[in-house]
Amino acid sequence: MDIAARVMSVVSRTSTSEPTTSNTLNSQKIGKVMDVSDGAFIGGFIPSLIEKQRYPYSRPEFLYFSEEEIILSSDHSIRPVLCPRLPHRMPLYAGYAEVINAGKTIQNEDQSSAKMLVLSQHQGTEMNGLSDEKKVESRNGSEIDDEQMLTPGGDESEKSSLFAPRADAALFSLFDGHAGSAVAVVASKCLHEHVKSRLCEVLDTLLHMDRYENLNFGKRRSESSYSMSKMNEEDECQIHSEHLVKGALETAFLDMDEQISQDKQVWRLPGGCAVISVLVFLGKLYVANAGDCRAILVTSDGTKALSRDLTPASERKRLQELAYRNPELIGNSFSRLEYSKKLTRSDLKSRVLYRDWFMDGWAVKTVKEFDLRPPLISESSRKKRLLNTIGVSRGFGDHHLLTVDERLNIKPFLSAVPEITVTNLRDMNTLTDKDVVIVASDGLWDVLSNEDAGLIVRSTLGSTDSADSSRYTQAAQDLVAAARGQQASGNLKRWIMNSGGHASYDDITVFVIPLKYCAAPPTNFEEEEDDEMLSLE
Repeated sequence: MDIAARVMSVVSRTSTSEPTTSNTLNSQKIGKVMDVSDGAFIGGFIPSLIEKQRYPYSRPEFLYFSEEEIILSSDHSIRPVLCPRLPHRMPLYAGYAEVINAGKTIQNEDQSSAKMLVLSQHQGTEMNGLSDEKKVESRNGSEIDDEQMLTPGGDESEKSSLFAPRADAALFSLFDGHAGSAVAVVASKCLHEHVKSRLCEVLDTLLHMDRYENLNFGKRRSESSYSMSKMNEEDECQIHSEHLVKGALETAFLDMDEQISQDKQVWRLPGGCAVISVLVFLGKLYVANAGDCRAILVTSDGTKALSRDLTPASERKRLQELAYRNPELIGNSFSRLEYSKKLTRSDLKSRVLYRDWFMDGWAVKTVKEFDLRPPLISESSRKKRLLNTIGVSRGFGDHHLLTVDERLNIKPFLSAVPEITVTNLRDMNTLTDKDVVIVASDGLWDVLSNEDAGLIVRSTLGSTDSADSSRYTQAAQDLVAAARGQQASGNLKRWIMNSGGHASYDDITVFVIPLKYCAAPPTNFEEEEDDEMLSLE
């Protein structure tokens, strides 16, 4: 099939224009960074052993694109909106669409994955029983067969696996790369395996907890249970099933970052990526976010954010506290304080508003010599940056990344630990076919608000046949096209929205996940009769 046949250029709601040039008098020059593991740097401290990447550049496997189609999809002048060739084969009939940037980078640095996970306690135990030596060996290129990993024993292990606890889950992940796509590609190939492994470790206990919680939901409450005087230590530290799932996601993210660190010693993996994952498991949605991608819930009641953009601006207190407790991280090159204005030598001995790591408000201090150092978090080109260089504060990769001028290590500030929110689908009385979760990279959210995205999706779903399995992909396409905009007449490098505002010049990637099928995954879409509403009561 010609790629043009499945490239949807829905521009009726588009939104693009070239970025406004910052006033050079007010903007601060962005500092440079270097990856000291990159042999391309003269005098690099860690020479690159192999110039090859473990996983070559590609687009998500569920698109089923050929190499020729991947090349065609990278046309910066056309920016085609791409979607899966077989939308009905997407997990939970989730919609997906993507578009490349307007020339910012040669490749699309966004990556994504959508996986159905079959979980087994036996599987997890054996997988995590591998020795560290074997794990490193597999990361360095020698493939370990899945079946050998999961059933390495003889007849007894095979028999036990038949009776081991099992469960199904769906995992949707989006990776927004920077300084190259290599780390995002590796994460898209491997993160789901780490999540699967960690969930399998606790699966038996988790399933028992979940059954107990469902059987006793609403039955254990009494008037006395709300009294503080009745609480004891056991109640205060009670562990629920969702705590085990959150712990599995948190450790899986750290496992993935550690794998990238190990792989980086052998393979060329410059840069890093922000990441957001949505796990659908046991009637709940777990959104794990480490970066500035975003997930929102869209229902008839409106839109609700399921994640928080994690940037140097939103994580000011965490970053400042790191600098406070580890002053060697910034040395004498930066001040950890945030000031109400950019300070110059003429401000010495005057009074200025500031705030530190423990402060939500502002206080006053007299400007001293050390206050003239660049702040830990500065603003450049309308974006907050860490150490005057990088605009992210969480994600994978960026190991061995230093500031060029000060030789300061940036990685200690960049956490791979995700923030996790939990949405219990059982708490929703009804779910219609228009109730969805939208997950997208910052290329979408730079130009569309949560409310605008929700309106576009519900408008598309309201005008499509409820029996059409591709309707959620259509909604994702409409979202991407709206953020991409259309080319301005007379200037092919300029992209604008219908409203005339600036459109997104960044890579844009979107999942639209229907909640109805999260609550009750379908076995055969054609046999579904209740396409309008699913009762959860």
